[in-house]
Amino acid sequence: MWFKQAQLFKLEDSFGALELEGHLELLPFTPCPSGLPISQGWISPTDEEDSPLVYTAKEFLLICLQTEAKLLPAKILRQKLNEKIKEIQLAQGRKISYKEKNSIKQGIYNELLPKAFGVIYRNYALIDTKNNWLILNTNSAKNTESFVTFFKRSLSKIKIVPLETKKLSPILTDWLLNDSHPKSLNIEDACVLKDPKQEERVIRIQKQDLSAGYVQSLIKNNFEISQMKMTWNDQVTFVLKNDFTLQSLQYQDTLVESSENKDDSEEACFKADFFIMSGVLTKMFQ
Repeated sequence: MWFKQAQLFKLEDSFGALELEGHLELLPFTPCPSGLPISQGWISPTDEEDSPLVYTAKEFLLICLQTEAKLLPAKILRQKLNEKIKEIQLAQGRKISYKEKNSIKQGIYNELLPKAFGVIYRNYALIDTKNNWLILNTNSAKNTESFVTFFKRSLSKIKIVPLETKKLSPILTDWLLNDSHPKSLNIEDACVLKDPKQEERVIRIQKQDLSAGYVQSLIKNNFEISQMKMTWNDQVTFVLKNDFTLQSLQYQDTLVESSENKDDSEEACFKADFFIMSGVLTKMFQ
């Protein structure tokens, strides 16, 4: 269990595994009925039958929200709609109004929905009960909104808020320009530069020495770093974005190998992976 993305939230209330389990049990995942487009609910993070909905490793908790969404391609819907409109026009010799077109479209949607395939999505979240943090394994705005909305619905009395941070672009830019970054962080070979006055001016740099003169000249020409690839304590490499989300997390081999033991069971390996990852991510965010 190694997160590839990370987004940090603050929980204003503290709770334990048993209390959290009690809330999640009220909204377990059930397969999506044929007539509905989506179904959401909590499942065991270990994907094992009859396992708890909250996985615990000391002060760290792991939960998983599962979503089943019906896959109904817009192209198919549009094709069926055009066929139906053409059929009516030929049979009745009249044009279709905008209101009637929408009504026909909805009817076709309702007809096709029970036949559509269901696609499963999972959003994992780590809860640090010591710091009252929630770390979500995504930086997608759509997935984040979906998880946060359902989490609030499940735990109505517990508030979850985004972490308040300063704008990162000037800080990242200063780190690169003046080599002023913390010693625990190493700047790697990729970044995205943006002109704050002209948002369409974007330059992406990959596999280049960011201390090179041409990069420095771009910064002096009004560009700022909007995201930058870095490594923390020689353990985790990631891209830090201006909104304080992390993407493309890569854990160093020595860190991953430290949790591996050929004699351990699958469950023991899962727990070791989760505990080591949780400890690293929380220390890194601090």
